[in-house]
Amino acid sequence: MLKTNLSILAVVIGCLAVFTWVANAIPQIQSDVPEDLVLSDDVTPEELIAAGEELYNGGGGCTACHGLGERAPNLLTDHAGTGLIGERCANRVPGEDCKQYLHTSMVDPNAYLVEGFAPIMLDASRTLSSVQIWAIVAYLQSLGGEVTVTGADFADDGGAA
Repeated sequence: MLKTNLSILAVVIGCLAVFTWVANAIPQIQSDVPEDLVLSDDVTPEELIAAGEELYNGGGGCTACHGLGERAPNLLTDHAGTGLIGERCANRVPGEDCKQYLHTSMVDPNAYLVEGFAPIMLDASRTLSSVQIWAIVAYLQSLGGEVTVTGADFADDGGAA
């Protein structure tokens, strides 16, 4: 009986050791909370792009869906041969410029669904400030297009410092 109990104990300890090793071998991803972004209305496009890139790749959580192109269109690469997002955004909705298209897509994500993708995106204004949203728009515009976002855009939204 002692031998059986010791065998069971050895199997349990062995299983725990294996599961602990596997759990520690899996890369852990730390989720960052987006920091408050304070920019004046005379901000440069380069400052907006840098802030937007940091948010897009970090605390904004954008790459969780838009980094692979499986759950949502990959905004960092050429999607389905249509070019980078900065190139294709002006042609998505007739009569609407790239800046407005991207902003509307973030605050009303069901307004313009890309064919083949489910409406899973949440309204970005629920988790990001107006300044953060405009910074991400500037970053996305910079990917193959001309950045037209200015401090006046988020100042109109009440987001300027």
